[in-house]
Formats: sequence, structure tokens, C-alpha cells
Amino acid sequence: MSNELEAAASNFAETTKKMQIALYYTYGDQDKARKMLSDSYKDLVIFKGKFSSASVYGAFLIFVNKIYFKVTHSIVIVSKSFELSELKTAVDWRNFERQLDLVQKKGGIDEIFSSQIKDNISKRLTIQELTKFVRLIEAKDEISLGHNFQKFLTDVTGFQNIVLSLDYEESSSLAMELHSITSTKLSPAELAKGQNQQPQPEVKVEKIDDALEGREIKLMLNGALILSPIKGKDIAKLAVGDRIMISIIDKTPKAIELAKAFKAYDEEGNMKPIPGRIVSLKKDDYLNIIAIVAKGIYMKIIEEEENIKVAMDPTYYNQSKATEDEESKGFSKTFIIILTLIFVILVGIVVAFVFAL
Repeated sequence: MSNELEAAASNFAETTKKMQIALYYTYGDQDKARKMLSDSYKDLVIFKGKFSSASVYGAFLIFVNKIYFKVTHSIVIVSKSFELSELKTAVDWRNFERQLDLVQKKGGIDEIFSSQIKDNISKRLTIQELTKFVRLIEAKDEISLGHNFQKFLTDVTGFQNIVLSLDYEESSSLAMELHSITSTKLSPAELAKGQNQQPQPEVKVEKIDDALEGREIKLMLNGALILSPIKGKDIAKLAVGDRIMISIIDKTPKAIELAKAFKAYDEEGNMKPIPGRIVSLKKDDYLNIIAIVAKGIYMKIIEEEENIKVAMDPTYYNQSKATEDEESKGFSKTFIIILTLIFVILVGIVVAFVFAL
């Protein structure tokens, strides 16, 4: 009987700990935490990959939170050893992690270069990049996912002609916490914090117009426009589709997670502007704007001022301007070539006419 009681107590303690972990990763949401315990709520996408370029070989395991679009843990190995090319990415992530761990323990890894590549990957896996990858996974477009990830690795590493083998699977933060042999585990204080967290209330979306009808809305936050008196766009000329810079007003955990995913949250707790695309714009007493910043994540902006200029997304508009310049240059070159050909033809005609006389 005592053994049965001990077993029951042990099971209860284990279940309690799992619930604490699940509550931490779901920000105190009891319903999601219970689903995570039953493995029906999976908040992670885990990328398992290996690559090669010339005489360099690499492998990685990247845990991505697909709810908040951020990297929660990663392992990156770079070496000149052919052994990395023999890794199997089609196995489950725990098996693949053990393979990487064994390779690391054998030595021969370029630790400095591996650390640099890992940091570069984490920095470059922005919320926009992760949104693109998650969208391709949801569409089950593995070919496009592979091409896009290959291009991403080329940009991040600087390697040319990368050969990539990539697999992925969905899992949960609870599974990572319990079974990963390389991730940093939560401290007792963090577990207690998770248990005491109050779930963030679901935001009710006040429909400004029908622009949000049928859209998946995971999160709606309050934001403000960023002003740019010199290079900005007149607020009266803003239109749906414009890409603007937005300041996050909310200071909730979800808002902070969003800012961190954009690399827009510093150590002092300050939030930097993030880019968004206008999907709804309506004028009544004030200008009401809704902008999408990632899949399912929206910012609601109410602006009272009228005679102001709004900062636009410099990345998008600089690229657009560069494309227009290139097209303009291409048109100019084509026009010059055509004029030259016409001139040559006319000269030929004149010369032929003279000799004919």
C-alpha cells in the first residue's frame, strides 16, 4: 500500500511540475496548458538540417515558437569533418539532437565559427523571415521551404553553392523542456512565476470596417505612428497597402515577446519601432488604422493629428526605389542601344545610296 501511495505522490508531483512548465510557456493560460500536457497544443516548429559548401560541413537544430515567431533554442555545428554529412535529418528531433551532441563531444568542431553562425542565424531569423517559413509549412510547400531556407543560409553564412537537407516537425515547449538535452532549463523561480501568471485576456476586435472579415486574428495590440517630418508621407495620403513604422504602446508580456521577436526590445526595456502593412484605414473623428505586422498579429492605431508626416518602412521603400532605379537604368540602356542601331542602319543606307550613284 505504501508503494502505491508513493507512486501516486510521485505521479502527482510530476504532473504538477509539467503543468507549471506548460503554464509558464502559455503565460498562465490554463486551457492551453492542459492541451499542451495532452500534446494537442504544439507551439513549436523544429528545424533539423545539415548543409555543405566546398569543404565545409554544417548541421543545425532550431526550435521556433510559431505563436510568437521567435527562436527559443538552437544548436549549430560547423566543421570540416565529413561526418556531419552522414547525419540523418528525417529522424525525430530528440534523436537528431543526440546525434549532434555526440558529434560535439567527439571534438573537431570549429567552435568559434559555429558560435558566429549560430548568432547570425538567431539575429537574421526575424519575425518576417519566420512568418514566411511558418506559412510555407502550413501550406505544406516543402520545395519552396527548402529553396527559401537555402537562400537564407547562403545570406547568413556567406557560403556559396550550399547543398541543404532540411526536415521539420511540430512539438511543444513542454516537450523541449522535458526532453531536450541541450536547452537551458527553467529555474524554480521561473516555474513559480509561470504558475502565478494571469492569462492575458483575449482581445476583442472592434470591426472598423470589413477589412478584417475572415482574417485569422491571434493578437491585436495598440500602437502609434512614428513621425518623420522630412522624409515621411503625408498622413492624408496614406492608403491600404502602405508599409509604415509603428511604435508598440502596450507593455503586456505578449507585446514584449513581439518586440523581442522583431529585435526591437533592448536591455533597458525600451521598445523600438517595428514595420507593419496597413490593412484597414478609416476616418471619422480621428484616423483609425489597423496594420498587420505578422501572420495573425495586428496593431490598432488611432491618430488625432492631421498635418503630420508618417515614417514609412525604410527597408521596403529603399528596396522599391532601388528596383525602380535599376528598371530606369535598364530602360535607358535599351533606348540607347535602339538609337545606336537606328543610326547604324541610316548610315548604311546613306553609304549604299552614295555608292549606287
